[in-house]
Amino acid sequence: MTPTLSLAICTYNPRADHLERTLRSLQKQTLPMDQWELLLVDNASTNGVVETMDLGWHPHARVVKESRIGLTMARLRAIDETTTRYLVYADDDNEMAPDYLATMVRLAEQHPTLGVIGAGRIVPDFEEAPAPELMPYVPMVTLREVAADQWSNDPTDLAIPWGAGMMVRREVAAHYLESLLKDPTKQGLDRTGTSLDSCGDEQFSWVACELGMGKGIFVDLYLVHLIGKNRVQKEYLLRLAEAHTFSKSMLTHLHGGRVRVPKDPPTMRKVMEQLFKLRLSEFVNELHRLLDLRALPELERTFNTAKRAGIMRFHRTVGNG
Repeated sequence: MTPTLSLAICTYNPRADHLERTLRSLQKQTLPMDQWELLLVDNASTNGVVETMDLGWHPHARVVKESRIGLTMARLRAIDETTTRYLVYADDDNEMAPDYLATMVRLAEQHPTLGVIGAGRIVPDFEEAPAPELMPYVPMVTLREVAADQWSNDPTDLAIPWGAGMMVRREVAAHYLESLLKDPTKQGLDRTGTSLDSCGDEQFSWVACELGMGKGIFVDLYLVHLIGKNRVQKEYLLRLAEAHTFSKSMLTHLHGGRVRVPKDPPTMRKVMEQLFKLRLSEFVNELHRLLDLRALPELERTFNTAKRAGIMRFHRTVGNG
C-alpha cells in the first residue's frame, strides 16, 4: 500500500532521551506502518545524536540531512522529500498518543475543508516543576488543553494548530513552499540555532485560509510535550515572551496587518511634565497609566517589558523605529 501520510520530525541537536521517547511513541501507533512513512530531518546537528537512533523498526523510515540551519528550512525539506496527501510535523520532544496518526487521518477525512489540523491537548512532562509564580507563563513553551474542538477560517483567532503534531494537506504545503520562495522574509519566522523566534507553524494556517480553507484543533489529538528544566526558568521564559511578540508582529505585518508602536512606559516625570504644561487631560491619562502599571505585580511588569521589547524589535526590523 502506498502511504497516505508522512510524519516528519525536524530536529537540531536533540536530546537523546527525548528523541528516543518520541520514536518509541511512534512505534506504538495503531495506524498500520504501510500507511505512513517516517522522516527524521536532521537540521545541521553537531551532537551526533541522530546517528545513534534506530529506525529499523519502520519499513518506510529514513534520515534526511538539511544543511540550511533553521526550523523553516527543515520543514521545507520535508515538503520536498514527500508526496503523500497528508504531512504531519512533530518535534523531537513529543510523545504522541498511540492513536494519534489514525485519529489524524480520520479527522482529515471528516473535515476536508480544513487545510491544517492540530492537537487540542498538548500536556507537559516537566523534568523540573516550574516555580508556582511562573505557571501563568509556562504555556508559552507549547502547551494547551481545550475543552472542545475549534475550527475557523480566521488566521488571527486562537484555533491555530501548532507545530507539535500539526497536519498539513499537500495543497497547503505546496502553496506554503511557493509563498516562502517568493518572499524570503517569511523564511525567518522560526527557530534558527539558539534564536527563539517562532510563528513558522502559524504561517501554514495563514496559507490555508488564503486558499479558502480553514484550520482547526481537536481534543481527540493528544500528545505529551517533554519539557527540559532549562525551559521553565524565568530567564528563558522572558526571552520567549520577547521572541513570541516579535514573531507574532512580524507574521501580522507580512500578511498586511498593522502593528502599532507602543507608547513609552509612563513615569512620574512624564506625568508632571503634562501638569506643568497645563495639559490636564494628558496629565490625567498619564497618571492613570502610571497607577495601573504600578498596581501590577512586579513579575507581570517584567514580562510586559519583555513583550514590549519584542514589538520594538519588530519596528526596528521593518524600519518603523
